[in-house]
Amino acid sequence: MNIKTTVKITSALIVATALSLFQPLSAMAGAADGDLEGAKLSQLLEQSGIQCSDNKGLDCTAGNYQVTIHSDCAVAPYYGAIYGGPAKLTARAGGSDQNVVASLAEDQLVCIKATAKAGISDAEYFIMAMPIDRFGKCDGVDVLCRVSAPLSEPYRTIMESCKHFKNGEISSCPQGWVRADAIEPYPNGLE
Repeated sequence: MNIKTTVKITSALIVATALSLFQPLSAMAGAADGDLEGAKLSQLLEQSGIQCSDNKGLDCTAGNYQVTIHSDCAVAPYYGAIYGGPAKLTARAGGSDQNVVASLAEDQLVCIKATAKAGISDAEYFIMAMPIDRFGKCDGVDVLCRVSAPLSEPYRTIMESCKHFKNGEISSCPQGWVRADAIEPYPNGLE
């Protein structure tokens, strides 16, 4: 093999390796990693009004926003909390007070299912409230073990059907779009 052929092959390998490193993490992960696909992805799209131009949920929009879809809340949740006071959840991104589906109390733990961006800034999140009885083990140290006061009304009634089952399924929890400034995201998890 001559030097020109060796250089071409080496260059091609470097380019292929570099391109694989720049592939979105969600495209590299599988359902076991919490990525939404199939029926779960279809359900999220129907509930949120997100529209995707592919069947993997990688090129999506909601209204005038570009949307990133996150992991499954039962497998690999992206947590956050309601911040700065109660928050109104709407049925569609860019929603108005006429289409409020629920209100959540300040400090309510949520799972962020999707992020709507205006340019490079987060504009809104599609969230699901997490059940209060969601965690079995507590060592008394980490954030999961903080004991909060019982929810006041109307938040207690809103959350009473929200359950986390032993099989990992989370059911009947309020969900909808909320302004980005109403959420404190936890990109590093709850630790």
